[in-house]
Amino acid sequence: MILITTALYCEALPLIQYFHLKKDTAFAKFQVFKNEDIVLLITKTGTVQAAIGTASLCSLITPTLRDIFLNLGVCGSSREDDPAGSIFLCNKIMDLETMRCFYPDILFAHPFKERWVLTSPKVINTDGHQISLPPLTGGRPISPMPYLIDMEASGLYQAASYFYQPHQMFFLKVVSDYLMNTDITPDKITGLIQKNIDLVMEWISQVQDELSKIRPVFTMEEEKYTVKLTEALQLSSSMELKLRQLLKYSKLKEGSFTDRIRDFMADKTLPCKTKSEGKKYFEQLKQLFL
Repeated sequence: MILITTALYCEALPLIQYFHLKKDTAFAKFQVFKNEDIVLLITKTGTVQAAIGTASLCSLITPTLRDIFLNLGVCGSSREDDPAGSIFLCNKIMDLETMRCFYPDILFAHPFKERWVLTSPKVINTDGHQISLPPLTGGRPISPMPYLIDMEASGLYQAASYFYQPHQMFFLKVVSDYLMNTDITPDKITGLIQKNIDLVMEWISQVQDELSKIRPVFTMEEEKYTVKLTEALQLSSSMELKLRQLLKYSKLKEGSFTDRIRDFMADKTLPCKTKSEGKKYFEQLKQLFL
């Protein structure tokens, strides 16, 4: 199954027409369209709406390890030399409200340019100026780097990660504007998505074939507990990678680790209030698993 999310109906319309999707009236809060192989969810704009819609739908239609989560929608670009209609595969998602970063695993060859996307809780209009943000690790500022802007990706990733593994999630963004006052009509958005739909779905079909051949390291339950532990300990991205390496080693050595994580979390006061507290618990966890 492919679960596709868009924020707006005008983004979804080309997909509805392309796959002859029918509206499912069983969902009252969100618009859902589907056929036998594809479910399309229109989340509305914003991280909260995106997360709630995704979690609600996935709770009712539980994905398998061979399923795909695809977010397809328009975005702003910091580069005016990106032609309208340019499409990018997002290799990093940064939430501008929390400054947390998320990294979809890009394991499959693809025909797209890659770029990272910043998710903003509100519409950004820079009038040609760069966004002013705190420096990243190593003191490198965001502003000189090319980026995309949307309003949903971080919420979608956080919700979908409870049901999908990182290599099953794909975020494709189509440039519609350059973060300035621009008349962006629904018809224009529909046209920009329509322009890319053949390329996107041809690639997604190839990914489906590849997914059927992959044996994932973690089961869905193990992935669920890994995500829960990462959030409870407030782990940074680099520490999350260390955690995953630790759990992979543990699984190869002793089998499933979910019971030990469950017991560890039950024995602690979680979630952690500070990152330093999370680091202390992480060191304790390392002693438990090594």
